Amino acid sequence: VLSEQIVDILLRNNTYPSLYIMKERTRKGVHHKESYHVTWSEEARAQHTFVYPDAKGRSFWMLPIKKLERRIYRGPVYNLTVEGEHSYVATNFAVSNCGKGGDVFQFVMAIEGLEFGDALRQLAQKAGVELPQRDSGFARVQSERKRFQELLELASKFFEKQLESKSGEAIKEYLKGRGVSDESLVSWRVGYAPDTRRTLLDFLLGQGYSEQEIGRAGLLVRTEESVYDRFRSRIMFPVFSLQGEVVGFGGRIFGKEGKDLAKYVNTPGTILYDKSRILYGLDKAKLEIRKQDSCILVEGYMDAIMAHQAGTQNVVATSGTALTSYHLQLLKRYSENLLLAFDMDVAGDTATKRGIELALSQGFTLKIVRLEGGKDPADIASKDPKVWQEAIAQASSIIDYYFETTFAAFDKTTAEGKKKAAALLLLVIFKLPNKIEQTHWVQRLAEELDVKEEVVFQELRKVEQGPLPREKIVSLSPAEKKGRRELIEERILILLFRDPENLKKLKEGDTQLMSFKTQEIVAGLQGAKNLEFSSLEKVFSKTNLESTKRLALLADLEEDEEGIQDEFLLCLKSLMVFSLKERLEGIIKEIRKAEGAKESIKLNLLLQEFHEITKELLVPPYGGS
Repeated sequence: VLSEQIVDILLRNNTYPSLYIMKERTRKGVHHKESYHVTWSEEARAQHTFVYPDAKGRSFWMLPIKKLERRIYRGPVYNLTVEGEHSYVATNFAVSNCGKGGDVFQFVMAIEGLEFGDALRQLAQKAGVELPQRDSGFARVQSERKRFQELLELASKFFEKQLESKSGEAIKEYLKGRGVSDESLVSWRVGYAPDTRRTLLDFLLGQGYSEQEIGRAGLLVRTEESVYDRFRSRIMFPVFSLQGEVVGFGGRIFGKEGKDLAKYVNTPGTILYDKSRILYGLDKAKLEIRKQDSCILVEGYMDAIMAHQAGTQNVVATSGTALTSYHLQLLKRYSENLLLAFDMDVAGDTATKRGIELALSQGFTLKIVRLEGGKDPADIASKDPKVWQEAIAQASSIIDYYFETTFAAFDKTTAEGKKKAAALLLLVIFKLPNKIEQTHWVQRLAEELDVKEEVVFQELRKVEQGPLPREKIVSLSPAEKKGRRELIEERILILLFRDPENLKKLKEGDTQLMSFKTQEIVAGLQGAKNLEFSSLEKVFSKTNLESTKRLALLADLEEDEEGIQDEFLLCLKSLMVFSLKERLEGIIKEIRKAEGAKESIKLNLLLQEFHEITKELLVPPYGGS
C-alpha cells in the first residue's frame, strides 16, 4: 500500500514513476523478504504528447514499455511520507509540491532549512552514529550542551506536571477561558511554575544536577543571601530550537498581577538560548512557511499558539524582541515574504522601526495585518478565526502603511507638512534595494505632494549621499549590509580557514567569479606560510588584514567539524550559479535592446550565449546531483 501511495504522489507531481516488486524468495541459502523498488524520471511529461486531466485536476498519460531489464539492488530500502505533502523514497526524494530531488542530506537541508553540517549532525543523532570530534575542548562543549538540553527537557516536564496538578487548576481554567484547547496545551507543552522559592531547584538537584549547572541553564536567581527559582507563579512557555529541543522558557505572571512584578520573564542568555537568534514556534511553522511562501510575525507566545489553533500555521513570534539580522537570516531560508501582525509606531526611531528597515534593506517583502481595535492576534484568532484569516488575506504593503500613517500625521497642503512627510518617507524608500520599486514609490510620493518626480529624486539623492541626522541613522552591522554574493564569498573564506586543504581545491575559474577584494584575500592565503595571524600580517595590507582576522575568528567560533569540504564545494557551486544567473539577467537586457534595434546578428549571438549558459546551469559541477 505504501509503495502505491508513493507512486500516486509521484504521478501527482507530473513525474514518470516505475514500481518493481521483488517477490519473497530463498536464494543460495539466503531468505529475501518481498521488497519494492520505486524509480522515476522528471522528463516523463516531455516524453508523452497526450496528457489527460480528470475532474479533480490530476493528470494521466499512457506509459509505453520501452525496455525490459533486470536490476539487482543491494542495500536497505526506506519509505517515508512527511506531513502528507512530501515523500522520501530510498536514497532519493521527490517533493510533491515543488519537484525537488536529491539525497537524504539534501532532503533534510531543504525541509529543515539547515546547512550541511547541521543536517549531518541531526541525521547522525537520529541514526545513533557518533561523529568524530576535533579535540577534547569541542567534545566538552558538545557534552555540556547535551546535558543542558536534558536538564531543560526535565524542567519542561516538571512544569507540565505542575499544570496537571491541583495547584495548576486555576491556570488551566484561565487558559481555557482564553480559548486555548487541550490539544494546544499538549502540542506547545505549556506548563506552570508554582509560587515557591526552590521547588524546581530541589527537584533538579534530586535528579543529579548541580546548582551551578541549573544556574547556567538560566533557571536560578542568585543574591547575596540565597538562591531561588527564576520562574515562580508563572505560566510557562517552553522555547524550542529548530529541531524541537527545549532551549529556554518564557514565563507569564499569574496570580500576582499588579504587585510590581514583570509581566513576562525570559531565560537569560545561555549556551543554548539567545533571544536575538530564536523565533518562537519556528520549529512548528517552518514547513508551512515554505509551503505558503510567507511568514506571519506576531509578538507573544499566546499570539502564536492561538494563530496556529485558528488554522494559520505559518506564524512565529518574536517574543517581544525587535527583528534582528539573525532572525532575518533564519527566515530567509524559508521565505522572503513577511506579514507583520503587531502594533507599530512608525513615528520616531523605535526598535520595531529599525527591524522593519533592516528587513526592507535585505530585500524582504513586508505587509501589515490590520488588527481591529488594536486587539492582540490571540484575542481575534480565539473569538473569531474567520476574522483573523480575513485580516491576513487583506494585509497591505508596509510602504502603503507608512504613506497612510505619515499623511495622517502631517498636513500635505502646507510646505512644512510636505517637508516633514517627505523626510520620513524618503528614509523608508531609501532602504528598498530594488531601484524599480524605489521609482514606484517616488512617483507615488510626488503625486501625494503634488510636486515633480525630479524634485523627489533630488531629495532621495540627498538621503543616499548623507550624512543623515544622527537620530535617523539605523546602524547596521557589516553582515546586515551584505548581499547574497558577499555572503557566499564570506562563507567560502571562512571554510578556507576551517580547513586549509580547501585552498588546493580552488580552481582559477572559481576565483575569477569572486569580487576583487575576495580574490586578493584568497591570493594572500595561498601565498601565506600558514594561516596563523603572524603569517597573515606579512602578506596582507592593513585593510584586508582586519577583514581576514575577523573571518578567522568567525571560523574559530564554529563548532561542527563534519562536512566542511562538502559545504565548501556547495558554496563554490552556489557562487557559480549566482554568477551565471547574473550574466543571464544581463543577456536578457541586451536581447531586448537588440530586438528593439532589429540587430539580427547580435540577437542570434546573444540567444546562442543564453542557451549555452542555460545548459551550463543544468550541469551539476563537482559531481553533484
